Parts: sequence; structure tokens; C-alpha cells
Amino acid sequence: MFHKYNIFFVCKLIIVSIFLTINLNIKEKAQAKTCNDSFRCSSLEKIQDLPIEKSLLSQSPEEQPDNNGSPSLRRVPSEGETQFEPQRIPFVLPARKTYRSSPSITIINPSGYGASWGSAGIGIGLQERARFVDEADGVFGFGFGLGNPRKNLGVQIGVTLVDLDNIFRDGTVSVKLHRLLTNDLGLAVGVQGLTTFGDTDGGSSGYGSITKKFTLKPDASHPFSELYTTVGIGGGQFRSESDINNEVESIGVFGSVAVRVVEPVNAIFEWSGQDLTIGVSIVPFHNIPLVIIPAISDITGSAGDGARFIFGAGYGFSF
Repeated sequence: MFHKYNIFFVCKLIIVSIFLTINLNIKEKAQAKTCNDSFRCSSLEKIQDLPIEKSLLSQSPEEQPDNNGSPSLRRVPSEGETQFEPQRIPFVLPARKTYRSSPSITIINPSGYGASWGSAGIGIGLQERARFVDEADGVFGFGFGLGNPRKNLGVQIGVTLVDLDNIFRDGTVSVKLHRLLTNDLGLAVGVQGLTTFGDTDGGSSGYGSITKKFTLKPDASHPFSELYTTVGIGGGQFRSESDINNEVESIGVFGSVAVRVVEPVNAIFEWSGQDLTIGVSIVPFHNIPLVIIPAISDITGSAGDGARFIFGAGYGFSF
């Protein structure tokens, strides 16, 4: 049972890695507007307001008395030259390289954010072994977004194929409805495995989640600039391992904390409803919207038979 259940466990990982990559990338593009960095924009405005005077080093000073009869030095315009007036000269700072994608803010748990119209992605998920067996697992996922979560409602649809040996034989379809409110607060409800085809044996898992972003520093290029918290409840795979074994229809609680350690890297800590997972989300390239997520799951031993290495990678694009 737990071997196939863990296939679905990895499905969650890959769907999250795909769509958080896309969503945060689109969100940052919308916020960028005419300047890619708010700190740089505010600094530029301040610099442009400063008058920049021409250098007087090349001018010939002439000694003249002031009103008290004391000699003073001041520049005397040459014949035909008008009086010098300071001018404002635009000063442009060199553009800082920005990343096309942002690192994910959860590993396994669904966040309160989601994909919207014009965004799509593909990805792959792997684990060194499933629970209680020594066999590795792998999945492939793709999906897209609909609607506008800022104005009304966003819809995220994902398809996960759970058998890489016969890729289109077994799979699931998941759906998330999400809304982005003010102050970077996101709300979502959805079902992992709303419908299945082939032999997945993962079941369906309904959930609701809330995500809040906290800006710790105005410049995202500075270390520890952002903090994301996610909390949610759900059935199915979000229940404890004992409830799943005993077929108890309970509700589990899950949560995640992500810290922007440096601009392309988030450190993530989360409780999946069963056990603790710790990992990092990395954007390795500036111009390629690729996110990779290496992590260690089942750390505390409250589920499974020991810690396991899991890995996800997602590539997002716009249409």
C-alpha cells in the first residue's frame, strides 16, 4: 500500500515545484513595471533630484574685493559667455541582473498561491526509495493556469503521470482554485487527484491553504529578504500515517515556512501532516526559468521507515 501511496506523495512534490515557480515568476514581472528593483528605483529618484554642477577646475578665477573690501575668488564669465546655471543631469545606475523565476516556497504542501492565465509548466519528481521498500520512484507532471487571482479567481490544473516506464498509462488530474488578496495574502482550495486514470492507488485529497509573504528587506538581492508562511488542513494524504493505515477519515494539519536566504535560494521547513521535510529551492540560472528542489523527508520518524531523499525540478513558461 505505502509503495503506491508514496508515488502519489512524489506527485505532490512535482506539482508544487511546477506551479510555484510559474506563479511567483509572473507575480514579480507584474510588480517590476518600469523598474526591476524597488530599492534601485527609489535610489535613482533621489539621485536625479540632486543638481550636478560643472567642474570649475578649468576656469580662471579672478581676485575681486567683496562688500567688506576683503579679496575673494569668484569666476568671471569671459566675453560673450552667459552666466552659468546648474543643470540636472539624469544619472542611470547599471541594471542589476534579475532572475526570471523565483524559488518555490513549499516542497510537498500546496500553498495559497497558484498559476493564472498565461502560465504553464512541466516538471519531474524523483525519490531514492519509497516507504518500506528499496525501489526508487519517479513521476512527470505538466499543467497550466486559468483566470486572474488578483481580480477574481485563478484556476490551476495539473496532470501527473506516475509511471515513467509507460508514461501515459497511469496518472492523476488535480485542480486548485485560488485568490490573491492585499498584502500578499493567498487563499486556495483544491483536490489532489480529483480524477485518476490507470492504476495509481493514491486516492484523492481535498485541502484548503493560506499563504502570507513577509518582506523583511526592501531589496530582494539582500540575504534574508523575505519570509513565507503556509498553513492548511486536508484529508487523504494529509492525514497521519496511522489514520491512513486504519482507514480513519480524519483531517490533518500541514504547514510550511520558507526563508529567502539569498535571492535565488529558499530554505524550506514543513510538516506534511505526517512528518517533517527540510530542503532548499534553487534557481540556478538568471535567464532560465528552472527551479530545482532537493530535500530530505520523513526526518522525525513519525511516518515511514526512515529519512529519504526526494528531488523535484520544474520549468515554467508563459503563453
